[in-house]
Amino acid sequence: MDALAGRLAAETDIRTLQMAQYSGYLDDPAVPRHGLQPDGRFHLGDVLVDLPAGESVGDVGFQNCVPAAMALLAQSWYAAAKETFNPTLEDTLRIYEKVSPFRRDGAALAPTALPISGKREAHNDFGTSLLLALKVWVHQEQPLAGLLPEARAFLEIEPRNLDQLRDAVQRFGGVLLGLALPQSIKDTTGALRDSWFVPGYGPVYDATPGSLSSHCVAVTGYSTREFFCLSGGRIRRLSPEFLLTYVEEAYTVTPPAVLDGNPALRDRIHADLEDIRRADRPAGMPAFNHRWRGGNIM
Repeated sequence: MDALAGRLAAETDIRTLQMAQYSGYLDDPAVPRHGLQPDGRFHLGDVLVDLPAGESVGDVGFQNCVPAAMALLAQSWYAAAKETFNPTLEDTLRIYEKVSPFRRDGAALAPTALPISGKREAHNDFGTSLLLALKVWVHQEQPLAGLLPEARAFLEIEPRNLDQLRDAVQRFGGVLLGLALPQSIKDTTGALRDSWFVPGYGPVYDATPGSLSSHCVAVTGYSTREFFCLSGGRIRRLSPEFLLTYVEEAYTVTPPAVLDGNPALRDRIHADLEDIRRADRPAGMPAFNHRWRGGNIM
């Protein structure tokens, strides 16, 4: 018999405590961190800006997580300028109406449309594409003026590149993430956990990507071991492995103040955008079901 043998097949028990649940108790104030933190403050170098208290702006009876994440990203921009911005549910719903077919006025109600929860209507409250919403935000005609700060461009984060994600939080204020959320982020009572992590048995069973919902958050802070976002009115702690497993898309938006402080970057982005607006679909790219030219890009 092989003296090195003897371990039986791996076993799992969904009741097993996970170290990721207790990361908050291991925080070291001396360890570098940036942006939104679990203490409810934006840590920006030597500047500490309190997170303004307010109502939840997403997950409150509407499929408005994308507009809510955009507003919370803007909140991070204001914090970097030492200003307070407290977006409301009304703000996010007005953005929602600009970036999707969603309407609250009832003018477009279908005769057979029935309410499904609260003020939500079955015929138009289906959420929105994150990519489409970003294109509206940076559009040259500024259709979101008065609702969100001016934005000139957005950049896609490489899949599973956590260094780029940290750079984007530090330099551009945050990252908008499209997540395929698993049921495992709920505890035994059905409430959302504050810590989101991959269970020890991996992304299967209740941890299957998308088994709960498709969601969007603005990651606006990080430490050496976690990333932080505000979702459902609470600060959530996202482990790096959670992001590597459940992120489907990631973008950062470039604030004008940051670009103006880096003329070389601003001019390079501007030149590349102009090139994209003139370009047709690359010859080797499959013909996806969307329009390509001009204003459909940015």
